[in-house]
Amino acid sequence: MTLQLSSHFVAFIDILGFSEMVRADCESVQEPRFLELLHNAHLRATAIFGRDLDAGLIQFSDSIVLSRPFQLDALPLFIESIATWQRSLLLDGLICRGGVTFGKHFVKDRFLFSKGLIDAYHLESTQAKYPRIVVSKNLLELAAPIVDVQNLLLIKEEDGITFIDYLVIDGDDEKRDTLSTATQTVIESAPHGNASVQEKMRWLARYADHKLGTNLSGPRFAIL
Repeated sequence: MTLQLSSHFVAFIDILGFSEMVRADCESVQEPRFLELLHNAHLRATAIFGRDLDAGLIQFSDSIVLSRPFQLDALPLFIESIATWQRSLLLDGLICRGGVTFGKHFVKDRFLFSKGLIDAYHLESTQAKYPRIVVSKNLLELAAPIVDVQNLLLIKEEDGITFIDYLVIDGDDEKRDTLSTATQTVIESAPHGNASVQEKMRWLARYADHKLGTNLSGPRFAIL
């Protein structure tokens, strides 16, 4: 039988800080701190995306590849599932970034061959930068005639990047408080001596301030 490539939605997602967590667990003489946390994150992803029988999930090291056959009317569920999982990661003290696009894709018997994955990885590595999962302009332009893009869980930033809006509370004050606390914990526990990490935390603080009404970013300038 000839193998066939077909168009899929593809997401490439990278869990931030994964290498440091692995190093901490492997070099410590104590019981692992992060192994169970990361394994549970994988199980939760399997449960969330397993609701869609057509969705695929592959995890290796700190990277997760999500895919689904290209059907524009299924895009809202694909994006909503990613937002749900990204939010659950945050509640566990984990953050991620990534890219979502579409392209030719094939996976079978643990063999993966995908132009969609290459493009999604390019989005993650060149545009995401912060704890956000970027959605490609090409995908949104293609979806616009079929899907009400305005109702997707998306938010557009001043740099022109559109990403999945995962700090969604739907007017639920309890959820707002829980997410606010989780976000503050992530920011406060980040290494203060790492400029790259702190830049990501400042972005997360501004995003939380916008969505949750927090004041985590504080004043931009201060008098010494």
